[in-house]
Amino acid sequence: MSIHNDDDIVLPDGQTLGDLLAEDTRKYDNVKRVPSHHGILYTYTGKVLFPDGAPSLLDMAVSLSREGRYAGAGFRFWPVALHSFVVCDLLPDHLKWDGLVHDSPEVITGDTPKPAKTDEIEAFEEELLTSIYRAFHVEMPSVCQRNAIKNADRAAFRGEVYTVGNHALQEHYGRWEEAEDLILGYANQYTYEDMLESSGRVPMEFMRRFRQYKNMLNNNRIL
Repeated sequence: MSIHNDDDIVLPDGQTLGDLLAEDTRKYDNVKRVPSHHGILYTYTGKVLFPDGAPSLLDMAVSLSREGRYAGAGFRFWPVALHSFVVCDLLPDHLKWDGLVHDSPEVITGDTPKPAKTDEIEAFEEELLTSIYRAFHVEMPSVCQRNAIKNADRAAFRGEVYTVGNHALQEHYGRWEEAEDLILGYANQYTYEDMLESSGRVPMEFMRRFRQYKNMLNNNRIL
């Protein structure tokens, strides 16, 4: 695996990772002046105030590309970021941004499988998701839209069970061939290095999609 200076990597919009890190550092450098009852979340780029702040795009891209699903018990390493790509691909254009960020609270909580995911964890994830939407000036999806996102999430999960996930789950879940094809395509397209390096192709693609898909949201959802 090659090692290089991540700060010099140029992003699609001309910024470097170093630029983004410096921007995030300036954004949160007053963290010690926040009252003690506010929480502090620790992310790739540093400290985030909660509930007033949220993980940055770079935080999400890097962490979700490194966070594996199935608590490491899958057939192969499969990061949350690639799971999110599949969910996006199964959704209409105006919901692809939501599909990309639907698991973004896992930047903080990690991917917690059931039954370990308690009601308290789910409530905290909902708070985190609300903070992330607010930080990026996007209205939360409606109940109908959330159902569509959840259905795509379930379809992606069923595709994983027969490809990269825990094969013991096959006795409980049927196949979803469209999702299986998408998963196998991404598994062949990206290496582990692409996923795990902060400058890898998966976090770079996550950030590219984030910007593209946000422009595809219905105008009435931009705050």
